[in-house]
This record gives sequence, structure tokens and C-alpha cells, in this order.
Amino acid sequence: MEDMEQKSTVFVIDADPIWGNNIRNTLEIAGFQVKVFDSAETFLEEYEPGRPSCLVLSAELGGGMTGLQLQDELAQQEIKPSIIFTSAESNVANSVKAMRAGAVDFLQKPFQDVELLARVQEAIDLNQFERQRHQQASFVSNRIDKLTRREKEVMDLVLEGLTNKEIASMLGLSHRTVELHRSRVMSKMKADSIVHLVKMTSEHQL
Repeated sequence: MEDMEQKSTVFVIDADPIWGNNIRNTLEIAGFQVKVFDSAETFLEEYEPGRPSCLVLSAELGGGMTGLQLQDELAQQEIKPSIIFTSAESNVANSVKAMRAGAVDFLQKPFQDVELLARVQEAIDLNQFERQRHQQASFVSNRIDKLTRREKEVMDLVLEGLTNKEIASMLGLSHRTVELHRSRVMSKMKADSIVHLVKMTSEHQL
């Protein structure tokens, strides 16, 4: 199911109108929502950061920002779109750079429709996964923000594996007070167990 009930958009960015239209037709026939742009600049004028999307991006965008430069620009965003590069040239250096920067694939023109469709679906799935992961991290971060300073101290020590008795001794609190703080931590964090608490905080590096 699409995250936040939004359907993913495939943005096709290609200076060659023939290629741009051909890619759009192929994707729309397969049921994808598509928008085509002839430059990185026109794309950026309309793009909404965080929108569920992937890019089918030509490495050759003459006259302005290149495909690789656009990839660098989008990499600064909190949630960046998945990118599939296309190229009419066999440029190993560019393909290696794009892939190292997180591109899903680097397709050499001409490519088969089935190959394009498979890569686009992979890119959309990856983008949805990253959006969901970011959303869950935000939920966990918001829960932590609701903890008091003392509750955060207790949680940190619980995550280190200390017992209630050890935490009480370290913080100069009674055993009963530690139990109360620990119970409130579990409630506010919506954690079913210590294992669950460790998992949710470690997964999101919090």
C-alpha cells in the first residue's frame, strides 16, 4: 500500500523529447503515474521533497545541471527519491559514481521495456521502504521527546543492561522510584518489552 495514501510518481528527466515520451508511454501503459521534464531545473521547480517518487534520469542533460549534479542536489534531502540513470553513452566512470551515490541502476540506451519496468518497480519499492523507515524513526524520536530528563537517564541505563538495583544505586534513587520511572518509560515508548525497546531505539540509532 502506498505510504500516506499517495501514489508514487515516476519523474522522467530527459533532454531528448523522443526518449522522454517513449519512456512515459511505456510506464503509463504499465499503470505508473508519470511526469516528464526536459531539464533538471524544470524538474526542481515542481518537485516536492518527500513526495513518494522515483526518477528515470538521463545522465546527459545539456546546457544546465547534469544528471549527476541533480543526484548530488537531491542527496541533501532528508528523504531522497530513488534514481535510475539512463545514458546514450558508455561511461564507466559516471555509472560507477552514480551507483556509489545510491542509484538503483544505470541503464544503457537502448534498453528493453521489461528491464525499465523492473527497475522502476524496484526503485519505487525502495523509496517506499525509506519513507516508512523515516516515519517510524520520527515516531520513536517523538516518543523520546516526551520523556522527562530522569526517565531518559533511566532508559539509557536500562538499554545498557543495568538492573533496577544498579540504576537506583547509580542515580541515588530508591528501588521503587526506579521501577516507576521504568514503567513510565515503557508506557511512553509504547514498548512491549525491554527487547522491543532495544530494537526500536537501535534500529533508528536513537
